[in-house]
Amino acid sequence: MLSSIDLDFQKIKKKIYYVDGSLRDIYIHNTSKEDWQVWADFVNENYKISFHIYETKVNEDNVNLSKIFDYWCGVHDNCSTATIYIGDIQVNAHFFDDQEIENDISPKEIKSIEDHNQLLGYMVGLSNVLNKKVIMTPENEPNMILISVDKGKIFIKN
Repeated sequence: MLSSIDLDFQKIKKKIYYVDGSLRDIYIHNTSKEDWQVWADFVNENYKISFHIYETKVNEDNVNLSKIFDYWCGVHDNCSTATIYIGDIQVNAHFFDDQEIENDISPKEIKSIEDHNQLLGYMVGLSNVLNKKVIMTPENEPNMILISVDKGKIFIKN
């Protein structure tokens, strides 16, 4: 017999972390370079990181924003990537521009209510340090909000 926690997770899995071959995007809109610095400080201090620098083919264990700022200013053409490890979940960070923080996850990696809560903790932490709304959407569907975290208020799609 399933407990109420298991039943709740099955509902969340079906509505949020359904597996259809796509990713889930995590966005923070209307950001600045200063917000990116706050984000980098937060993830560097709280999580295991793998930051890949394409020019040197080197992985570092901290996000190096100077490489990202150089990319945004046109100093080089290769955009670095970062992976943030939240337990067994890999959150991929993309540095397309300074006006939006974009991460993505594979819903296959959310296997339990504990995984969901760890990811939600990441989103709450970001919202708190940036004082901005953090949303999760299906991949490439920025207007279909699955989870929203803003100033301590959490919305999860029913």
